[in-house]
Amino acid sequence: MEGEVLAINITEKSSGEKRSIEEAYLRPGQGITEDAASSQYSGKISMLSQSTYDQMREMGVNFYYGDFGENIRVGGMVVGRLPVGTQIKIGEAVLEVLGKYDDFSDQYVTVRGYAGDITLLPDRVHVKVVIAGKIKAGDKIRVLQEFLS
Repeated sequence: MEGEVLAINITEKSSGEKRSIEEAYLRPGQGITEDAASSQYSGKISMLSQSTYDQMREMGVNFYYGDFGENIRVGGMVVGRLPVGTQIKIGEAVLEVLGKYDDFSDQYVTVRGYAGDITLLPDRVHVKVVIAGKIKAGDKIRVLQEFLS
């Protein structure tokens, strides 16, 4: 299974708005070194599939990269189907899936002019850095080892 990094999003302040950057350095225990919020959460990095944004567009809502709080937006891969423990390689870094993030179910959201109930489950997971390295937009994402439970 392969995918591609469509965007890397960070915040400059721990509670600030996300913005896209072209490349980032990932470090175990810290996450994305350029992201102010990443180190607050034991280095967890949020990955979200493009399919979540596609669902919103079908509902007539145009969200932007980072609007769901994701650090890495992924195309060509359904990250929510990756079992906990699965290792993936992006650029020079190796990441491990910690778990699915599905707290958006049946929530009321207000994002960039859209306000209302949202009843979709974002295809989103949290990962941790196993091997440090640089990643950039356009990098291929490759499953190295899929954990079988």
